[in-house]
Amino acid sequence: MVPADPAVPVCQPQTPCDPDLIVRVSDLVSIPAAAPTQGMEPNGWLVVGVPANFFATASAHVRSGPLLGASAEVRFTPVGFRWDYGDGTSRTSVSGGASWAALNLPEFSETATSHVFESTGTLSIGLVVSYAAEYRFSGAEWRDVQGLVLVPTSPITAIADRAGTVLVAESCSGNPSGPGC
Repeated sequence: MVPADPAVPVCQPQTPCDPDLIVRVSDLVSIPAAAPTQGMEPNGWLVVGVPANFFATASAHVRSGPLLGASAEVRFTPVGFRWDYGDGTSRTSVSGGASWAALNLPEFSETATSHVFESTGTLSIGLVVSYAAEYRFSGAEWRDVQGLVLVPTSPITAIADRAGTVLVAESCSGNPSGPGC
């Protein structure tokens, strides 16, 4: 057996030089993921029985900071979006969705992230984005962080109400300020 060279420092378990180091989501307290944003169409109001469209902005990004006492980089990648629609229902998707215009759809179209509300009232719509995370020290290879980082957005308050139609004598193109136009 060859004795250890006293000039070469020994790597302590659970330190950055440990090849078996396990980093968990709870270790990332000083390196948070960027806060996602959410939006909705129509903005701030909902028509009962008609789809409202929800979308989020979250992208892969790298943040730096101290991790287990050493300088590190953490790469966050969004992997799930969970909307709580405020009416007792929720939906999970792998994408943040997009606006109707970006999807080339007419207003009030069904989308992968839309929801149809059945009752009137004021609702608080929440979103939590799940990020997978990887870390590295000193430009080494990326290694997985155990668990998912869950980042909530600020909720959106929206009013759900019923809508009716109005019969008018003129078209909206002939009288753009008329009722129902």
